[in-house]
Amino acid sequence: MDGIVKLQIMNWSKYLYLALTACILMETDLWSQFIEVNAELDMRRLSEGDRQLFETLTEDIENYYLNTQFSADLDDLDMTIDLRLVLESVSRGGNQITINAQAIFSNKLDQYFYAKSIQFPYERGRKMYYTTTFEPMASFLDYYAFLFIATELDTWNYMGGTSFFNRAIELSDLGKDSDWPNGWDDRWKKARKIKNNQYLRSMRFNFFVAMDAIKAEKVDINLVTTSMNTFYEDLKSIDEKLGSNKETLKFLDTYHVSIADLMAALNMREGLKLLILYDHDHKKVYTPYLKN
Repeated sequence: MDGIVKLQIMNWSKYLYLALTACILMETDLWSQFIEVNAELDMRRLSEGDRQLFETLTEDIENYYLNTQFSADLDDLDMTIDLRLVLESVSRGGNQITINAQAIFSNKLDQYFYAKSIQFPYERGRKMYYTTTFEPMASFLDYYAFLFIATELDTWNYMGGTSFFNRAIELSDLGKDSDWPNGWDDRWKKARKIKNNQYLRSMRFNFFVAMDAIKAEKVDINLVTTSMNTFYEDLKSIDEKLGSNKETLKFLDTYHVSIADLMAALNMREGLKLLILYDHDHKKVYTPYLKN
């Protein structure tokens, strides 16, 4: 129990901060699923003249995420997106300007997506609005919003993000069949891959169940133990069936210290040994726990 009490103390300040932040946000009448968006444009490959076309694009992207309600039922997710959009080229045909780009999306934690083969028509000053029909640029932004929301919902309920993974897949189908199909087949495969990795989705859910139980006023040690045992079995399944999995390693990279603390507190030595074998980058972090 000493290990459990130690973990409670470690997490108390973090959750106090989150609680205070939530109280502040309640006063701001926010209704989007995203409360912080940091968009950055990389235009080094463009001419000086072309760069002037995109003076408002960063602000347009940020406002789109901050002001779009992707689900009326989810008003308390309070998520963050960092987006770096690399504009590679601008082409003109008739009255239409076409952008070719790459992008990196992140939630500053365990979600990281690299997007290539991005192509969309662009009109300076044109505002984007959420629609269920396919719109090249807005739909591109929607796709990653759906992935972020899906993954977040998986931490709230077991497989809770399935409907949003499905929305990302359905949107990709529209993109593949549109006049702007570049990259959408890869996005379709990506969304399906993440959705179908039910072991990682279960790991994520059970980890946060255990963490929530630890921060409770009265710790339910049985819930913590059950959740982390399931976590361990899921990681074994990933190791045996999928091998080195990029999304799993990114998740471990973000939360490896808390995971190791939990396993050590529960005396899960086999779990720690598996982490050493699977997550080589943090071997030096995991190994000391086995010496105690």
